[in-house]
Amino acid sequence: LVSPRKKMSVEAANKRRKLLTAESDDSDPIRFDMLSFQYWECRRYIWWNQRQESLSKSDRKFVSRKMALLYLARRNSDELQNLGEATNRSWEELTARSRGPYAVEPNRPWDDRFLELTDGVLQEYSSNVASVINQLKAVMGTTYYLVPHAVETTNADELLTLLAAPRVVSTEPDDERCRAQENKAKTVHGSGPIRMLANGQFAE
Repeated sequence: LVSPRKKMSVEAANKRRKLLTAESDDSDPIRFDMLSFQYWECRRYIWWNQRQESLSKSDRKFVSRKMALLYLARRNSDELQNLGEATNRSWEELTARSRGPYAVEPNRPWDDRFLELTDGVLQEYSSNVASVINQLKAVMGTTYYLVPHAVETTNADELLTLLAAPRVVSTEPDDERCRAQENKAKTVHGSGPIRMLANGQFAE
């Protein structure tokens, strides 16, 4: 006879094996062994009015650093070329003062040969081209930069624990209702114009 403890252990192992060999509905394999993964976000820094006003906006996200760096190199190259056309200056004239660690290498606009460059060269190229754009002190413009993001995931063992946990009654809806009422009371009794948001928060 199999002991209850051993039987439970075997069942747990079978459940974990099912999770680790599962496939998604679209037949793409799912990696359950990843405790975290990283993606790279390209963002646009946009300014106008001599940089007295500016904002940063998300542009695109990539699962590959190489892809993100290629996109970054292309976009910053395009922005510098656009500034050159607007000021009737060639690429060589725009980058002439960039020397030493800030030199643009390779010193040319984007072309398909950039696909063969290493990550380090692409990153330095994009950064130095952006520096050239900043040094030109244009009234308005855009540069692109890269932000890495790490995403923590729930692994198979944690999921099995969650699936085996007893049912609980969530108090979150009532908690949020109470919080919304408190915020509404602050809105009514506040001295300034405060706008009530859809999530129960308030903002001036």
